[in-house]
Amino acid sequence: MKKLTGTPIRLLLAALLLPVLTNAQKLPVIQTASVKAPANIKIDGKPAEWDNKFQTYNKAIQAFYTISNDDKKLYLTLQATRKEIINKIINGGVSFSVVKGTKKSTDGGITVTFPVFDEKDRPNINVNAMAQIVPGTAASNKLSDSLMKVNNAILIHKAKLIRLSGVKDLDTLISMYNTDGIKARALFGKNMAYTYELAIDLKLLDLSAADLTKFNYNITLNEVEIDYVPGVIITRNEDGTIVNMNVADPKLANSYISALSSTDCWGTYTLVK
Repeated sequence: MKKLTGTPIRLLLAALLLPVLTNAQKLPVIQTASVKAPANIKIDGKPAEWDNKFQTYNKAIQAFYTISNDDKKLYLTLQATRKEIINKIINGGVSFSVVKGTKKSTDGGITVTFPVFDEKDRPNINVNAMAQIVPGTAASNKLSDSLMKVNNAILIHKAKLIRLSGVKDLDTLISMYNTDGIKARALFGKNMAYTYELAIDLKLLDLSAADLTKFNYNITLNEVEIDYVPGVIITRNEDGTIVNMNVADPKLANSYISALSSTDCWGTYTLVK
């Protein structure tokens, strides 16, 4: 079989990405609609209960998301399909803030950040291998399944912490296996899309579905240090100062550096009964 290179392969990838981009363009930039969470919702990193469909695609954070609620919990389901954004989420985490009132400031609000990793035990996820996946081919399907299993095993083993801010009577770091009313999980699917799910008890947020409470929300994809850019090797001394930086693969590094900075979006949501 003839190997495609250069322009032909770029055209092929563009054609494969077109349905995803077109779908994103049809969605609103910010979710404002109230959504009743499915009765079978699970915080397992799998968007099956949503049929892999989302309320919005936000261009600032370059991710799909849906906010929903039931009588007891508020949910955020977010999905990223770009390898640069997935790398950013894994290494910087997603911070979801709930702020009562009309101000657009997280001060005085409640913020939940996940995933959070021990700095000495961070996951090594080869997100760049996603570039080798061409949906529909037997070899790529096999590669996708293999990557999904390996990467998810790493994430399940290492993603054990959730960071909190503004939650009364709870520590700033809690186990993801906590019994405090906050659950989170993020995993890869067969198409190597990365799905993040979060559930927070409404009582922790001092919100009530019965009262149809309205609040502002913020979704932030946190800044990532250059240490976690593929193609760059950083050496630091004991106080954290960079003493050497080796750009081993400039082309690879450049594709990720554009997604290092923190990005966020604001919206308003009204709880549904």
